Amino acid sequence: MSSKSAATTHRTTFAALFAVLLMLVATILLALPAAADGEEAPSTVWSLTPAAQEDEDDRVSFRFDVPPGESVEDAVELTNFSAQEATFTLEAADGIVSDSGVFDILPPGEDNEAAGQWVELEQQEVTVPADETVTVPFTVTVPENATPGDQPAGIAASVSSGADEDVSMVSRVGTRIHLRVDGDIMPTLAVKDMDVDYQQNWNPFAPGTATITYTVANEGNVRLGAQQALHLSGPFGIAGADEQPEPIREVLPGSEAQVQVEHDVWPLFALNSTVELEPQIVGEDEVDAELTTSSGETTAAAIPIPQLIIVLILGVLIWWLVSSKKRKQKKFESAVAAAAAKRTGETDTDDEATTASRE
Repeated sequence: MSSKSAATTHRTTFAALFAVLLMLVATILLALPAAADGEEAPSTVWSLTPAAQEDEDDRVSFRFDVPPGESVEDAVELTNFSAQEATFTLEAADGIVSDSGVFDILPPGEDNEAAGQWVELEQQEVTVPADETVTVPFTVTVPENATPGDQPAGIAASVSSGADEDVSMVSRVGTRIHLRVDGDIMPTLAVKDMDVDYQQNWNPFAPGTATITYTVANEGNVRLGAQQALHLSGPFGIAGADEQPEPIREVLPGSEAQVQVEHDVWPLFALNSTVELEPQIVGEDEVDAELTTSSGETTAAAIPIPQLIIVLILGVLIWWLVSSKKRKQKKFESAVAAAAAKRTGETDTDDEATTASRE
């Protein structure tokens, strides 16, 4: 290669490296303002709690017993712990229990069907200065035709972050309302839709897995928890096994909790499963009614296919061994009979020959 070509190649390489370096520097410079904005973006920290009362200790939730057609008044305290003023949106909603068993309220946008629409807030948008607290009164009015029992609800304070509605994130903090409408109390739990799925273990010397699923339904009008006891057994109660599923913390009236339990079980053609629910009073609730245990049961097939295959193979092997032994015995007996017949024939021939010589 000539010196001129080498110089040209070096210049081209240097130019390419310089262009890449410029691109990296430009990228870093463009990213710096965005990072700075992110670091300077103020964060909002707040709490929503029941307002303090002189005759009560600090409350973590509201607890009301209200006759149908009457009202009760109270207030929430909204505290802004941030270093800057913030505007919050207050809303009341029906209470629910999430799939994880935690109390929550309906998400924004969903219509209230019960106690959430009985709560009237004095303010629905509140601006709270930095490091200050604002008290917001509210009224709960129970309709004349309200169903007696627990009617859970809650109040939440939310704030939006981000100027663009398409990418803004709404965060909310809430407080719970334990509302009980006066009337007859009926604590009732029921087991529904019980099912067993048996998964075969193809290792004949290991048990299979039974997956038991069922629904715990609160068919009464007060919230309840439940202790659970699951019993599994084969036909006529043989090979029984007991399982203690996790206690259910809370099921609201008209709501359900899904339960799934796995247990190792030997296949005995039929698998009988029985679950018993012992209702439990939740927290500081008062239930002046008898708590009755409920149960559910079902039977599923648990065919011991691998074990049957082994039995079949052993049966065929035993049959073959017995048949083989019989065939050998028969062959031996036939050979003995043939030898005896041959000897008898030879003896008769000798006797005939002896008789002929004498004659």
